[in-house]
Amino acid sequence: MPTFPHPWGSTGAYLSLLRRPQPLAVLDVPGTSLVPDLPQRVHVLSRLSTVVVLVPDDTDSVSLLRAGAANVLPRSASPRELASRIAAERRWLAVLSPLHSTDDDNECPKLARNVKHASQKILLELIQAVRHPWCCHDLCLLLGDAQRPLSRRALQARMTRLTHRMAECDTSFTITKQWGRTIFGGLQNSSPPPRGPRRDL
Repeated sequence: MPTFPHPWGSTGAYLSLLRRPQPLAVLDVPGTSLVPDLPQRVHVLSRLSTVVVLVPDDTDSVSLLRAGAANVLPRSASPRELASRIAAERRWLAVLSPLHSTDDDNECPKLARNVKHASQKILLELIQAVRHPWCCHDLCLLLGDAQRPLSRRALQARMTRLTHRMAECDTSFTITKQWGRTIFGGLQNSSPPPRGPRRDL
């Protein structure tokens, strides 16, 4: 079983998952009524990591598997059995291609030094490490707590502060707004390309 459990929305836990090539998250759900939108939470967490869900015996596991869970295990099983099943998931992960890139080719050291606040750092690493763009609703769900998502206003404030830090390093990310959703894409260098030597004709 996990040595250091973290609550939903923990920045430290997300950063740990993002920095591992084959991450595995064990989501412990003591009661489905305590965690609203559980399938959506499994779906968004599965973008960062392989997800194993521990649930009460009467839980419908089909919706969680369809949402992206690698496995759904009963919390009533013995600790030894749970540990063995989680170890088996780790063995499967060892033969799969890495979920996250482990090289630093796309990272900007100056930007990493400029972004110090934890809430901005997790947003930056989410955008850097995950291959597909992020919808604002998914980010709010991921960064909230177990009972409620982060508000859109709070997410926008964090993104604004991060954008200012990125602009100081001539870096930005794509933002697309449509149908009430804001999509945040990958990083790009916003400085103009260097000009070649002038040639008179």
